[in-house]
Amino acid sequence: MIVIYGTRFYGKVDSHGDQYQVTKFFHVYYVPLIPVDTLWVTRPLADGYQGHAVRLSGRSVLAGYARVWGPLAALIALSAGGAAGAVAAAVLGALCALSWTWRSQRDPRERRRSDFHLLACGTRCDPLRMPHRLASEIQGHVAECWAQVADGRTPEDVARLGAANLKQAVFAYASLRLAARLAPREPASTARAASERVLDAIKDVDETALEGGPYRAAGQPRLAEETVATD
Repeated sequence: MIVIYGTRFYGKVDSHGDQYQVTKFFHVYYVPLIPVDTLWVTRPLADGYQGHAVRLSGRSVLAGYARVWGPLAALIALSAGGAAGAVAAAVLGALCALSWTWRSQRDPRERRRSDFHLLACGTRCDPLRMPHRLASEIQGHVAECWAQVADGRTPEDVARLGAANLKQAVFAYASLRLAARLAPREPASTARAASERVLDAIKDVDETALEGGPYRAAGQPRLAEETVATD
C-alpha cells in the first residue's frame, strides 16, 4: 500500500497585489494535518513561491483546515442523518464558505495599509507579523528614508499633527509600525496606536495616488527572501 504524505501549502489569505499568506502543513493523502509554518508570498512562481517567513497565521491555518476538512466533515455529518447532522453540516459548510472570503483583502483601510507596507518596506506584510531579524533589517532602511522626509519632525509629530505629504505619512507610519514590533511592551503599544492614527488621517486619499511616482523615490530594502517549492 502506497501512503502519500509530505508537506504542502494551504490556506491562502489576505491576497492583495499578488502577495498573500499561505501555511505549510504536513499532510497525508493531501489532507492537511499539522501546520508547520506560514510563508508571506511576495511573488508566486511557476513551481512554488518566493517570499519570507512570518509568524504562524491563525487565520491561514483555520482556512487550510476549513477548506479541506469542512466539506469532508459536512458530508460525514449529513450521512449520519437526523436534524443534528443537518445542522452540523450547515455550520461546517458556512465555516468553509467564510474561509474563502478571507482569500483576498477586501477592506479599503487594510488595502491602504498593505500599500503603505509595500512602499516603505518592500513587502505588503505587516511588520507586526515579521520575524524580529527581518523587522530590524527593514527598520534601518526606513530610518534612512524618514531622515530624508522628516523636515525636523518625529513620527509621533505626524501622528498628532498630520503629515506634510503622503511620502512623509508613509515613512512615519512605517517607523511607528516597526517600533511597535521591536520596542518593549508599553512603548510598542503607544507606537502601534500612533501608527493607526497616521493611517486613518489619510483615509480619503485615493489608493492609486500611492502607486509609483515620487513615493518610491527613496527605494526599497532588499529582503532576505527564499524560494519554496509548492510540494
